[in-house]
Amino acid sequence: KGGRLVEWNVSLFCEILKQIIARREDRSCKPSSEFVLNPEGMPLDEVSEIIALPAYDSAAARRQKNDVEVPVEAKEQLRDYIRAIATMYRSNSFHNFEHASHVVLSVNKLLGRIVAPSDLEDILRDESADGQGREETLTLHDHTYGITSDPLTQFALLLSALIHDVDHLGVPNTQVIVEQKSLAKVYAQRSVAEQNSLDLSWDMFMDERFDALRAALFETPEDLKRFRQLVVNSVMATDIADKDLKTLRNARWDKAFHKEEGFVESEHDSFNRRATIVIEHVIQASDISHTMQHWHVYRKWNESLFVEMYQAYKAGRSQSNPVDFWYKGEIGFFDFYIIPLAKKLKECGVFGVSSDEFLDYATKNRQEWKDRGEQVVAELVEKHCSIGN
Repeated sequence: KGGRLVEWNVSLFCEILKQIIARREDRSCKPSSEFVLNPEGMPLDEVSEIIALPAYDSAAARRQKNDVEVPVEAKEQLRDYIRAIATMYRSNSFHNFEHASHVVLSVNKLLGRIVAPSDLEDILRDESADGQGREETLTLHDHTYGITSDPLTQFALLLSALIHDVDHLGVPNTQVIVEQKSLAKVYAQRSVAEQNSLDLSWDMFMDERFDALRAALFETPEDLKRFRQLVVNSVMATDIADKDLKTLRNARWDKAFHKEEGFVESEHDSFNRRATIVIEHVIQASDISHTMQHWHVYRKWNESLFVEMYQAYKAGRSQSNPVDFWYKGEIGFFDFYIIPLAKKLKECGVFGVSSDEFLDYATKNRQEWKDRGEQVVAELVEKHCSIGN
């Protein structure tokens, strides 16, 4: 199964890599010492409110990927990297390579559903026959919600999904801090698991073994810097338990979509602020996407997380038995995180009618859990918590 997941990821990432190479005039993909970036300090300190996405490039957009092949060496290095990442995941019930691949799938689906805001669609429809104003419109679109028009941004988001739980210990950060004191000290006891996942994965990505892969990904050092910023923001966004970070993200959302009277910034920064916060919410939604999918998908991953948390309790790594809080805890998770997140996906306006689907599934699963959750928990207890299990 692990081998099939690796190959599935390789195939998906290769398609995006083709698009990256196709957009260039120079497709030689020559390795360069400039394509190495090893920042000092903590990833958490690198999080930025605004990441500048590239302006719309009409010439690059017209280039097709059909006549492009990923260099053989780059593809082999991509395979080696993904295979190595898979081995860095521990044998947890939930936080494992299968979960990472499910998040990759969800990110890819969400990116595929991003659409132009209605006002831009109206402008496009109202354009004159000779196409005057089209480039200006698409430039605006690219700076705001045209995230998918830049394949390097797509690759960064997919990579973030792939690596976001590397070396996860099967317990939350509160317990990681207790068990891994030296690691917790390195990261100032903040988002320890997430920062560790990012550092381990990035350090390997910068290794000379992957020079050809980086040469295929990046045309300039600026590409690499922007890629790093996107990965940092995305992976750090998956820490949803830190209350301070949650408060900060909510404030950033409000600044992007509910500007206070008197708050002034350039149109360029405003557009990129929205794009940045939407990117973070794409990976947040993908990380818990099972809650916004069919009931049987939700049940599968809900059970896996229950098992992981019960095993931690049984091993003395947690003081809380999930049996005691699983039913009410899930209702609270729906009410205070999942449904509000689904509403934000709708509010930002980039997913069109798909946002209704996310909210609809979340609402239905919440109701289903309210009606059947106690029975589900009883079945989980019988299956996983009886003597001998």
